[in-house]
Amino acid sequence: MGDGLIRTQWCHGAPGVVATLAPFIDEAPAVAGGELTCLAVPLRKGAGLCQGTAGNGCAFLSLLERTGDDRWLERARAFAMREVGQVEQARAAAGGRHTLWTGDLWPALYLADCVDGSGGLPLP
Repeated sequence: MGDGLIRTQWCHGAPGVVATLAPFIDEAPAVAGGELTCLAVPLRKGAGLCQGTAGNGCAFLSLLERTGDDRWLERARAFAMREVGQVEQARAAAGGRHTLWTGDLWPALYLADCVDGSGGLPLP
């Protein structure tokens, strides 16, 4: 991108790699990707899967499933609370978002998994 910023969002690195490949790659790099995602804090761009908080949180749910470590569920839930505010802001500003990758569907699926304490990708 040329702006010198490091992006940690689903489609730009660690969260997407971890969420997708956690069951298949060595645990150490998967956990390192999760830690990087956590340090980067929730995204400001939106709540959806692509370039959004739900996409980052999916990495934590995948690590929960992979490691059984409850800290990943705690982190996923913390990101989910931020995401709720993002969805409310989007609805107030424009009536919500209805696209597949950046809309309200992914946050709803992600929140449901955070409530259930289930790991992995929030796919129906």
